[in-house]
Amino acid sequence: MADIPEPRDIELMRRLSSGDEDAFLEFYRRHQGGLYRFALHMSARPESAADVVQETFLTLIRHSAKFDQEKGSPGAFLYGIARNHLRKLHEKESRYVQLLEEGESSRSSDWNAVPGHSNGKGHSPVNLPKAETVLEGLERTEIEDLLRDAVLTLPEHYREPVTLCDLEGKSYIEAAALLACPVGTVRSRLNRARSILLEKLRPARIGSKALGAGLGGRE
Repeated sequence: MADIPEPRDIELMRRLSSGDEDAFLEFYRRHQGGLYRFALHMSARPESAADVVQETFLTLIRHSAKFDQEKGSPGAFLYGIARNHLRKLHEKESRYVQLLEEGESSRSSDWNAVPGHSNGKGHSPVNLPKAETVLEGLERTEIEDLLRDAVLTLPEHYREPVTLCDLEGKSYIEAAALLACPVGTVRSRLNRARSILLEKLRPARIGSKALGAGLGGRE
């Protein structure tokens, strides 16, 4: 089931462009959580993700009249604004986000504390068994951290589909709509991105296990 009910979002955008505050609040509630998770996966820092979300919705208020449903969905329009702000963030820093420092104690706590960090089905995209030994739990946590760090090293055009499909659990069709590109492009970029991730994780001797545990978008 698609995450973006098009008829309702289109109606909200029409009202929003006319200055309807209630329409903005509803549109914000519908998309804030997913947009924040996307920005967090892309930037790896909660404070940066929050800034991107804030700037995105401020831009939406100022430029909502530019939305044209013939050119794409309201979700694609919103994510397009967010992607532009993320690019500005990366340009300002003059580099891609660096890997989190090894052994940083806040990494797991910050990530797991993200409100609504799930794939929309009530569980994290990286599923943990209900019963596991302490060693298995530690190993799985290590794999998740290594995988997230590896994803951050990907070029933006590969990181975006991996974030949407493999980390957020969206279908190829949903990701293509949000990224305003053909489904075939999403599929090919995902295949290439997974190959790159496998090579990056192989030195840790957990490549296949990490990809099996954390990746695997749905058609």
